[in-house]
Amino acid sequence: MQIGQIKENNKKEILSLLDEYQIAYPTEIRDEIDGFINKENDLWEVAMILGKYYNLYKVSQEEKDKYIKVISRIRELQGELARVSQEPASIVFGTSGWRGNMGDDFTALNVHKVGKGIVEMLKSAEFLRYCGYHSFEDVKKAGILLLHDNRFMGREFCEAAMKELAAEEIKMYYAGECPTGVASAVLCELNGAGSINFTPSHNPMSYSGIKFNPADGGPADSNLTSIIEEKSNKYMQKGNNFIPAENNFLPLLKEVDAAGIFKNFLEEKSKVFDLDKTRNWLLENRNKIMILIDNMHGSSRGYIETVLGDDVIGQLQESGSINFLHTNDDYSFHGIKPEPSAQNQKPLVEALQKSNRKYHLAVAMDPDADRIRFADKNMDMDMNRFSAVAYANLLRMNIKGGIVTSVATSGFTAEIARQNQQQVVEAAVGFKNFKEALINEQAILAYEESDGITFSGHTLEKCALAGFLSAVDSMANSGKNISQQYQELQKKYGYFYPHRAGVDVKGISVDAWQKYKNEVLYNLQNKLFKIGDFIKIGNQEKVIEKIIIIDGVKLVFDDKSWLLLRPSGTEPKFRYYYELVSEAPLANIERLLEEYNSSANTMLDKARAMVK
Repeated sequence: MQIGQIKENNKKEILSLLDEYQIAYPTEIRDEIDGFINKENDLWEVAMILGKYYNLYKVSQEEKDKYIKVISRIRELQGELARVSQEPASIVFGTSGWRGNMGDDFTALNVHKVGKGIVEMLKSAEFLRYCGYHSFEDVKKAGILLLHDNRFMGREFCEAAMKELAAEEIKMYYAGECPTGVASAVLCELNGAGSINFTPSHNPMSYSGIKFNPADGGPADSNLTSIIEEKSNKYMQKGNNFIPAENNFLPLLKEVDAAGIFKNFLEEKSKVFDLDKTRNWLLENRNKIMILIDNMHGSSRGYIETVLGDDVIGQLQESGSINFLHTNDDYSFHGIKPEPSAQNQKPLVEALQKSNRKYHLAVAMDPDADRIRFADKNMDMDMNRFSAVAYANLLRMNIKGGIVTSVATSGFTAEIARQNQQQVVEAAVGFKNFKEALINEQAILAYEESDGITFSGHTLEKCALAGFLSAVDSMANSGKNISQQYQELQKKYGYFYPHRAGVDVKGISVDAWQKYKNEVLYNLQNKLFKIGDFIKIGNQEKVIEKIIIIDGVKLVFDDKSWLLLRPSGTEPKFRYYYELVSEAPLANIERLLEEYNSSANTMLDKARAMVK
């Protein structure tokens, strides 16, 4: 049966289910669903609409069960498509790997092709030189670590890659459901040649993805991912007659205890964390603490428990000091986009506000636990803000060194570093661009505004678990909650107000997006601005003091405020980042930020209008 006919049959089945269950939702929701089914035949979008609706509005348990049944059936149908589809995909490794919709472009066959592309990259002189291997035989003996988050078909996609590795007799380690940052440490502890991680990070439930990390545990740079792209896309071409490997991988496969390895790594090798000290503080203050951890159904489940130990966790739970949320299996993420966001953080803050304990902390980690967001009962805190707390805590412990961050990230922590005579390294977005500064010990802290963080001596990959330990550590060392620490830093170093927005580019293919974004970016970087220009933002004129083009275009103004425009590396979208800086608190900050957003819109429109 042709794919088009399968999709048509799937559409009819879902329409029939919706009629059978007679789900009660407003007319506009039904109209939206009808549009995605009948015009675009996009069942994933239907599932997300249903999930969002039952999550936001009060519905009976009976109604909720109906929604979940429809969502589950959509997932199953898309999974069947992913298993049988022969449709090729255009492989682009963006900021953090290749991502696609399961059943559309992310299919079992395409995973085989990308797996084969990774094997070809492992044989390349570039990879051997990067990892210090003499030959591909060294790679085969060192082995590849495979893992996935909690996404649907994670194990199946891993097995597709395993078959391609087995065809070349490459040794394999399997970590199962495992956080990205943990895998980085595990890979290094195993002395493996690299890791293949099936995760699209924080993307919605329709997505899957592949990340590759070389032997150092950090994200692969473009020199390596470009080889994967080239080889994978060659296998995608019509007439290539690609035959997926069906080799038995079990004789080459060893399952590993990733949580146990990570715990030992922290205890024996960490330069930043003292787990015994952290455990003791938690136990000594267990009747004064309230900690909430939102695992978002993802791969972080069980890892904090292992790191802190069953005895410590047991005593904390007995004292009502710690609670783990969303630890059940749910591929649909209870109807939300699984990202650490202000919206998703609200229930955690509200729960903390009901507690009268002295210390209070909430964290939310995305499905592969490479992103984390923080809060206490007084403040929701993203990485733009928390990084200042984490860095000040290192300085408090007399751990001196610089920072490395992205051009899109708040300048607050950088200001703290400069005032303490420490180095600041600013790089393009993506942790793969931070490795050099960490390896060369230019930085003791690496972080970016998209809620990723790691530390010198930890891993070269962002790690939400490290972020959690850092937050607890800062509370133990200061005797204060994170919002109080942050506010004290503001009074000392200034007031920084970061924000971001963006605009989607609709109706464009992956290939067309690559060409279009480069043309728009060229206009932004070369045709619109020069140092010394006056830019009007609201009623104020700003003087451009510096222009940074290592990632998009960043205009730094004479009052330390700035504005950045850059295309996304993983999806058809232009992103805006901007920050106001002041020596004193600003009362009208929402209006001022909106003026920056409006200016960013205008700049982007000019650059897009110049594309022929």
